[in-house]
Amino acid sequence: MSEKKIAKVEPMPEEWRGRRVGLMDALLYARQRILEKRGLWSVTGFDTVESLFAFTMGWASNTQFNGGEDLEWQEFWDWLRDVKKEMPPEGWHAKYLRDCDGDHERAALKFLDFAHEFVSLRRASPNP
Repeated sequence: MSEKKIAKVEPMPEEWRGRRVGLMDALLYARQRILEKRGLWSVTGFDTVESLFAFTMGWASNTQFNGGEDLEWQEFWDWLRDVKKEMPPEGWHAKYLRDCDGDHERAALKFLDFAHEFVSLRRASPNP
């Protein structure tokens, strides 16, 4: 277990104000935070790849339980499985941690880089 970190609470991105924020936006934000050296814990509360997995499953479940849909997340999940072939039976988080020799930040970034790639492709040429 990692040591506790004390963090300043920061406002959410200005572009999120007044609109529904999807999980893919939150994943891009998490990626940005890691690249800014603020750490995964600043988004998920912990610095493990398992915390990112739990964050995504919790967000998706909350959306579903509240009667919502997040088509972009669902399409990303399908793309990760069907196009990238990155949906192993043990879960992406376990595979990526193994692929990254136990480095949680690298494993999280591997997933978040796929999210970034998908969003870049999808939003550049959205489906009609």
